[in-house]
Amino acid sequence: MKTSATCGECGIPLGIARTHNWNSNGTITEKGDPRHRMLLFESDNLDRLWRRLSEVLGVTLEHLWELVITSKSHATRSFLHSSLPWWTNLLVHFLGYRSAISRVEAQGLLMGYGKITLGGQYPERGRPERVTVFIEDPYSLPLFCGDCRGSAEVLERRDVEITYQALDARRHQIDMTMKDQHMGEGLFEWREPALEPGGDIEYERCLSCGSPLELKRFAWNLDTGVIRDTETGRRIALFGSQGLILVFQQLVHEFGDRVMEAITEIERENTLTAMSRAEAESGFEGLRMLAAIRGMGLITRLEMDETGMNISITNPSIPAYLAGLALGIFELATGIPARHRMQAKATSLDIQITP
Repeated sequence: MKTSATCGECGIPLGIARTHNWNSNGTITEKGDPRHRMLLFESDNLDRLWRRLSEVLGVTLEHLWELVITSKSHATRSFLHSSLPWWTNLLVHFLGYRSAISRVEAQGLLMGYGKITLGGQYPERGRPERVTVFIEDPYSLPLFCGDCRGSAEVLERRDVEITYQALDARRHQIDMTMKDQHMGEGLFEWREPALEPGGDIEYERCLSCGSPLELKRFAWNLDTGVIRDTETGRRIALFGSQGLILVFQQLVHEFGDRVMEAITEIERENTLTAMSRAEAESGFEGLRMLAAIRGMGLITRLEMDETGMNISITNPSIPAYLAGLALGIFELATGIPARHRMQAKATSLDIQITP
């Protein structure tokens, strides 16, 4: 199936419609691997998140990016380790990386990662020592670098060193150098958090491809690999939630619990800057659809007035992020500065907002 193929009825790329499920429990999962949870995430916020975290934590952006790249590579290699066909490694070693990168290029255009091209491989056949990839308009440069590193580590079963440089404002070069050290099988393992089944979110479905018609608000540019929300202009990307979870876990390990407090505050800032007041005031049905279509979880309770807000979410994607989103929504809707408390369990999250 061509990357550019779209549904004749609703216009959603068939590569998305045929490989992903939007579920009634507020999650997005892959049809081929229902354990793999996805997020339709506003990627414009990602690089701002890394920049603000470096400021709040008092570390250089380069050091923070290094941690992000390492954590994202773990998530990528664990996912690919369980999903790639057994013959992929043989194909790569006999024909070179171009065969594997062609799949990555197509996937990147569908998922909103940007335009990916293979720069070269040395040597051209057999086991490589170095591979160069170019990315134009990356959804997040450090996350994409982690994707590249994790992909190479799965194919090579070796440690990979990665370097990157900006060629201009939009285009970046990424070089991967293969190391001699072999990676043990334990470094490829990851267990997805449990999900609560069921749920009552209902989507109006396309009669042709089965995608939620709510996805029509997003425009896929399959030439550039950029997805945009046509109502807000904000950029979106579709990627695994485990990537962000592992990144945040690594940052907490390095810098302590203040990381999650910072993520909440930064997302509050992002919400106040990027979300419209109409979205914030859309009520229970509007906000639960906004969360579910993005795979962030199922809002089961929402009470809001000028005295505060109480919200309950089943299958929350990233609790600290959702708390910041809730804070921003309350402040946008009421104009009142607020604080929060939250109680997170395995498959549920309760957030209380007070002025």
